[in-house]
Amino acid sequence: MATQAESRPASFYGGLTGEMIGEFFGTMILILFGDGCVAVFGLFQTVVPGVSTWAVIVFGWGFAVMLGIYVAGAISGAHINPAVTLGLAATGRHPWRKVLPYWLAQVLGAFIAGGILYGVYSGALINALAVKHLALGDIAQSVTGNGYGWVFYTFPKAFVGTFNAFADEFLGTALLLFMILTIVDARNQPVQANLNPLIIGFLIVAIGLSFGLNTGYAINPARDFGPRLWIALFSGFQSFSADNYYFWIPIVGPLTGGVVGAFIYDFTVGRVLQAKMLGPSGTTETVGEAVREASPTTDTTGRSVREQSE
Repeated sequence: MATQAESRPASFYGGLTGEMIGEFFGTMILILFGDGCVAVFGLFQTVVPGVSTWAVIVFGWGFAVMLGIYVAGAISGAHINPAVTLGLAATGRHPWRKVLPYWLAQVLGAFIAGGILYGVYSGALINALAVKHLALGDIAQSVTGNGYGWVFYTFPKAFVGTFNAFADEFLGTALLLFMILTIVDARNQPVQANLNPLIIGFLIVAIGLSFGLNTGYAINPARDFGPRLWIALFSGFQSFSADNYYFWIPIVGPLTGGVVGAFIYDFTVGRVLQAKMLGPSGTTETVGEAVREASPTTDTTGRSVREQSE
């Protein structure tokens, strides 16, 4: 009996459920740090000078992505983004049967993170809304910029039309997938010493600096939909009707852009690397869904790297 009881958790955590747990917590960490920096940016402008700069947003999200990847990288590949999951599945890098479970875990992680932040920053939200003569239930305004729903989800600037907003999300996510595949391809001078998450974090910073201001650069359906759903529960679902029902753009734009970016990589840089018959660069080896630097003092078991004991 004891042996059976001990074997069940290993099977439970070792399969798809374990990967979903990794995606859940990776995405939750992403939103806690990412939307957390947006809360600091938006709710403390009159309290702490200097926090209301775009650098707070782009570097905050860059570090948030990095930390989320470190949480889930060896467990699930750290997609922490439905657009990444779909792009990898469309190009044969991820099983289709795992797409919906990954999406569920990602959205749920983002939803729970939105709830945690809503509770932690409720006092600051009440204070900021009171300046505009609004109550906490008024957080989601029909024009998002008039309230503080944008702490949790994205919205377009008033002068940005539907086409430009969609194009911004599409292009930003296409670049995200193209560059992720470039960074992790073991044939293409991959980052070593377990620095992939840091470099991908800097990629998020670069996308934010170049394409972030039109829409707030969701480039991740879960990042927008999860917290938006939480706010909907406390705003009569006005977060979904806000900005002329803008909510679909940070879902459809990233999903389509991610697939296109992944295919562009495969049919351009990927084909060139294949034509040159290049093998893994340096001492790197691909294990599961991660690229790691091989070391004489480490051995690889499953998706994790452990140092050999003396």
